Amino acid sequence: MDIRQLEYFLAVVEHGGVNRAAGHLHVAQASLSQGIRQLERELKLSLFHRTGRNLVLNPAGKLLVEPARKVLDDLLAAQDIMRGARELQVGSITIGTMPEMSSEAVAAWSGSFTRLHPDIRIDLSEFPSATALCDEVLTGHCELGFTTFPVPTDNLETVELGVQRLLLVRPPGTSVGDDAEPFDLTRLADVPLATSSSALRENDIVATVLRREKVIPRISARVPNRHAQMTLVLSGAASAFLPLRMATAAHRLGAQVTETRPAIRTSFGIVHRPGALNPAAKSFVIQSHADVAHWNKLIDAHQRSGASLLRAALLADDELHARTRGDRPHP
Repeated sequence: MDIRQLEYFLAVVEHGGVNRAAGHLHVAQASLSQGIRQLERELKLSLFHRTGRNLVLNPAGKLLVEPARKVLDDLLAAQDIMRGARELQVGSITIGTMPEMSSEAVAAWSGSFTRLHPDIRIDLSEFPSATALCDEVLTGHCELGFTTFPVPTDNLETVELGVQRLLLVRPPGTSVGDDAEPFDLTRLADVPLATSSSALRENDIVATVLRREKVIPRISARVPNRHAQMTLVLSGAASAFLPLRMATAAHRLGAQVTETRPAIRTSFGIVHRPGALNPAAKSFVIQSHADVAHWNKLIDAHQRSGASLLRAALLADDELHARTRGDRPHP
């Protein structure tokens, strides 16, 4: 018994006769009939009642229908898996992000994927807003989009990855007192701030929290992006609200970083068009989810041991980098 014989058998069943089955499979009627007879000889059973040119399933034939369908379905599933494995060897993934979800963070989350699949190219682009990003995903120009939530459309699938925290990052040498204590936002009126003109959604989130605290911020500079914000902070010109991952990088460069009271946070994740993703994009989503979850798990463990959020993030980064290099993190 072979796959082609089962395919012939099911085609006759589903199309109601040899002629239509042969036409559907684009094979000669004689070849199909011969295949059916060969299957019956191997099974030592007749599968059809033959009435003139018509074939009608007999009881034995009816018993074979479901097992034959399962064999063919399993074969197609195996072929899909192998096709996916081939597609994971080469190709590219187009990914969009937005100012609030910096390309550095997305690159960090995709590090494990890149190491596992070095021949797959990641094409990363940044768009000015969540609306523009979602439009690019909806039109198919981007397969995946990293964004804060909520998104301005119901026509995309969403995958939540976590919560992004914004910390107050101040110039090196700033006297902060007990840096383990959160900075009370009611004191912010005396702090010169640099904001990013491209991170509109993030600015709205910060403004909402400050209004709730009845604080009017002192904006000393509006700059194009987060890199310019961090440059101003490190040069001593202003302070800024930056996401945790960038805040840890600023701390390593000498900036003073503190949590705020109340905390400023927003959920984030991935959007994509409805339907199945191609194997590379699906693998990317799974790996990104795993990387973010692992990073958060390490941070939570250090915080439970008494570390501040910043200290926990620094330790988590050290552990992840040490694992990538294959050595032990410094204490």
